[in-house]
Amino acid sequence: MREYSIPALAEIPASANTADLVTRRAAEQPSSVMLRRKTAEGTWSDVTAAQFRDEVQALAKGFIAAGVEAGDRIALMSHTRYEWTLIDYALWTAGAVVVPIYETSSAEQAEWILGNSQARAVIAETDGFAALISDARDRLPSLEHLWLLDSDLPALTAAGAGATASGGRWAPSGGGTVFIGTVSNAATIAASVWSDTTTSCPCQSQ
Repeated sequence: MREYSIPALAEIPASANTADLVTRRAAEQPSSVMLRRKTAEGTWSDVTAAQFRDEVQALAKGFIAAGVEAGDRIALMSHTRYEWTLIDYALWTAGAVVVPIYETSSAEQAEWILGNSQARAVIAETDGFAALISDARDRLPSLEHLWLLDSDLPALTAAGAGATASGGRWAPSGGGTVFIGTVSNAATIAASVWSDTTTSCPCQSQ
């Protein structure tokens, strides 16, 4: 078998973290539009780099205040939407591992993923997804929190307003906190994904 290789096109520092993109872009181009989100009225609103950084860090503090620690598996069952990206970067900022669950997953598949990943918490987009997960909670000993995306995320963000944490993530500053980097690095797992297969249970990739 023939093998081909080329030199790396970019060097990734060992200390790099996936969430670094957010803080770096906000520092370099704070007014640039990174994303657009759908409003309650059905229109689309721009989200600048600075706004996204602030939202990511505020939610990350909320996760930390709720007890999320580096390396924790946190699941998310949702359709694709702005908040999915926000949650991803907030969890990476907090040092956690994202465990996505397809919105089309059956109750058995969702239970398998939550149990196999030993997820400590799960964020559900809808009441239906939450009910599906709730039915299996007594068989998921690692699962401590079930948060609803639309109603609980604002509460998490508010609860983290004064949060402080050790491990090089947040430090006190003038009565509040400032972001000083995460405990994750280039060798840390960012997400664990279980994909649908023809076998009896989903397969994992990281």
